[in-house]
Amino acid sequence: MRRLLLLTYTFPPDNMAAAARPGQLYRYLPENGYQPIVVASSRDVSLIEHQFVHCVPAPDVTAGISLASALARWFMRFGAPYNDRLPWVPHAATAGARLVRAHSVSAIYSTSPFLASHLAALWLKVRFDLPWIADFQDPVRDNPFRTRRWAYPYDALIEYSIFRYADRLVANTDTVAAAWRNRYPQWEKKISVLWNSFDHLEEIGPGPAPERPYRVLAHIGGLYGGRHPGSLLTTLERLRVDASAIRLRLVGPIDSKILADQRPLFDRMCQSGRLEFDNRMVPRQEALREAAQANYLLLLDLNERNASFQVPSKLLDYVRAGKPILAYTPKNSPVERILARSGIPHVTIAPGTPEAIGDQQIVEFLRSPPELCHASPWFEETFSAKTQAQTVAGLLNGLLA
Repeated sequence: MRRLLLLTYTFPPDNMAAAARPGQLYRYLPENGYQPIVVASSRDVSLIEHQFVHCVPAPDVTAGISLASALARWFMRFGAPYNDRLPWVPHAATAGARLVRAHSVSAIYSTSPFLASHLAALWLKVRFDLPWIADFQDPVRDNPFRTRRWAYPYDALIEYSIFRYADRLVANTDTVAAAWRNRYPQWEKKISVLWNSFDHLEEIGPGPAPERPYRVLAHIGGLYGGRHPGSLLTTLERLRVDASAIRLRLVGPIDSKILADQRPLFDRMCQSGRLEFDNRMVPRQEALREAAQANYLLLLDLNERNASFQVPSKLLDYVRAGKPILAYTPKNSPVERILARSGIPHVTIAPGTPEAIGDQQIVEFLRSPPELCHASPWFEETFSAKTQAQTVAGLLNGLLA
């Protein structure tokens, strides 16, 4: 079996959506002839007891590595526009070099978010000249949440450097891949798509909601940037939807700026009983339980640019939960196209939709019975973690042929 060095800042049991992809590849790539050797940053090392998972920084690092990490921390604080976890790079690169020599590694696979994993892989690529796949769960220049215009040269330089040296570039939607091909036609053949995926071993549903005199529309996951329910709450208030009929439940942490900007609206809706939230990070099992107990699910594919390159990972959980989905997403976005083939009842509302039309869409959605449905065979096959592991193995086979 070939050995693959897998560089990822997040890894299970981290309670982050970005940890799912490397965790699933670690589980299923061995079925396809590759044993991943993971370098990650997880602090909960008590839950990781395997010879092929290495958490860094280690307690016994050299003075040189500590100095390099400190310099990266200084740069990130005073010069870098975003928190890309740069102090982790020297630790990960050093551990990766040691593992490459010790395990006869055949290739390198790095996955983001947090560009630190790609930068560590870039250093290893230059040093060892191993085949390298750079997997972007979030894009760089096309990321609607990297909004600082003065940071454009920073993002452009990092993206170009990774694209130049990586042997394969993986986007997590076809929209991102198309933007890359347009920007870098000279590297078009490097670019592939690997959608976010779910693990069939993690059972979700569908399951019935508990009996209660009202229905719950739930959003599961964090709210940040332009991703907030202000438009929906305004509509519910304008339509005078009563708490005895429907309640919006926000499950997960909420950015302080959203709470400050939306405070009057949030206060009115909470006082009327139409809004419930506790603003805390919840364990994944609790999040899945909240989804199973809701009558409807809310997806907010929104940002300040009204651009849609990504697919929120919660969409996979929502579809498998089998509940009707209300999605705020741009026209012809990846989210809209996936929902159209998912087999799950849904309504999509695009930014800029006229008020009267949006109101009518929400009225019709809330009037529909919250029937349980199963995901389509297309969805089950396309977004299975086993399917995605086979895709990665195919890319590796092509590089190593």
